[in-house]
Amino acid sequence: MKLSTSVHPEYDETSWEKYRYIMDGGDDFIDKYLESYSSREDVVDFTIRKRITPNPSFASGSITDIKNAIFQRMHDILRVGGSKEFQEVYAGKLNGVDLSGATANYFIGNKILPELLNMGKVGVYVDMPLISGQATVADSSTKHPYYYVYKTEAIRNWVKENDKFTLLLLEETALTYDEFGLPDEEYTRYRMLTKEDGQVTVRFYDTDDKQIDLDGRYTNEVYVLEIEDIPFVVFELNYSLLKNIANHQIALLNLESSDIGYALKSNFPFYVEQENRMTSGHLKNEESVDGDDREITAGGSTGRTYSTEQAPSFIHPSPAPLMASIEKQKQLKDDIRTLINLALSAVQPKFASAAAKEHDEHGLESGLSFIGLILEHGERQLAAIFSDYINSTPPTIQYPTRYALKSDQERIDEAKALNDMLDKIPSKKGQKAITKLMARKLLDAKVSQDELLTILKEIDDAKYITSDPNILSIDLEKGLVSTQTASTARGYADDEAEKAKTDHAERVQRIQDAQTPRGVDDLGTDVDSSKLEKQQSQNSDLSDDTHKKVRGNAVNTN
Repeated sequence: MKLSTSVHPEYDETSWEKYRYIMDGGDDFIDKYLESYSSREDVVDFTIRKRITPNPSFASGSITDIKNAIFQRMHDILRVGGSKEFQEVYAGKLNGVDLSGATANYFIGNKILPELLNMGKVGVYVDMPLISGQATVADSSTKHPYYYVYKTEAIRNWVKENDKFTLLLLEETALTYDEFGLPDEEYTRYRMLTKEDGQVTVRFYDTDDKQIDLDGRYTNEVYVLEIEDIPFVVFELNYSLLKNIANHQIALLNLESSDIGYALKSNFPFYVEQENRMTSGHLKNEESVDGDDREITAGGSTGRTYSTEQAPSFIHPSPAPLMASIEKQKQLKDDIRTLINLALSAVQPKFASAAAKEHDEHGLESGLSFIGLILEHGERQLAAIFSDYINSTPPTIQYPTRYALKSDQERIDEAKALNDMLDKIPSKKGQKAITKLMARKLLDAKVSQDELLTILKEIDDAKYITSDPNILSIDLEKGLVSTQTASTARGYADDEAEKAKTDHAERVQRIQDAQTPRGVDDLGTDVDSSKLEKQQSQNSDLSDDTHKKVRGNAVNTN
């Protein structure tokens, strides 16, 4: 058997091809899976319909939501310890983890995670650049282990012992270069890794099973890696999330295409009129002088005489088939959402490690957490190989244990609904339970687990249920709560209420001082006496006005 045809019994090329087309989408997916209506649709009509057919990438869009839910928590990944070089490389320095400037989060979120969700499996090779004897210090500083991805189709065959590869066959694409150093062709080669006598050897072969070097020349050279294990890590789910929805996506493609074809070709009404014995049954005018029949002219701006009981009219095909198809498309989209959720809830890692049991004991509640666990397990293996290359201690890597698919607005709406019920429960413990549930809704996937536990403890320890300023202001105005209690409930320090009273008194005094007439004290005038005189003057004026009104009334009476 040739290496090019050697595959593992678990190699599933047929299913992976379908998943790949759905994942990549575009014209290739349409060309592959768009079907003709029937034998009545000729090649020309099918070609025209294919040209205007959109790709309803609903399945891949649903998986993208899952990817984003995990990716948004990646800033909470802890990578502690390890060498200084490891920390710098994972932060994107020294050309990053892929020698292209990528951080660890970017590489995992954009290279590993999409492949894992869509295909169910992806491999990562840890390589180490060769360092020549004439390399400078600057050159050596950027020569560090780096990662690149092998898609699941490229992982051809393998042998494992104790969950570690002892033999591995990978398929890869390489380039040839012209005399100017520009790439001109690509060719397929196979990388064979073997673990022998405590060391790892690498050999390359062409499609004819002839051994070649990295430049494609025939050779017997064997590359030896200075590490103990084959530097390859597989991230794997129990199956692809597209497994049960791939055919739904194909059906959706054909339904939408047929609807567009139906709408375009059936968007022309037909002119009909009752048959008149005086005219031809083919809707012709009277014969012309040369004996040829002429077709009638019919349209929205053209009149026509008729002698039948029923006026001519335009008819059109029934929209019922189109509406039924649209309803079926809605059902397919709902099925895709449902099946994605079912597939996510059934996700399980294909390994059983101590780390898995530890996380399970902490209540791993969703498929998102399982996927995070798989990523954590794989990244730990990558970090161990990285450290093995440079003879350093591996770092500690910990992923978040909780994720959420809901949007921020959805979580806010749920929290608002809970808040509306808060004051309707007369139980203090019940109100605190609702408050803690609100905190979980808003912060569960936003803060670390330790921070969330601290927040929940603070809610338990709080003396007051609400911190709403509007509620506290109303209660304070009605005398239901003291200033000190309202201040404490708002989260201020215990002595803040007394400070506020002092500041308020000083502010009132400043207002009174500002309203006092200038120069009064300098003239030695008694302020209270001046106020009394002013009041007496006003009273006198009022008496005079009243006297005048009375006399006026008396005159009018006479």
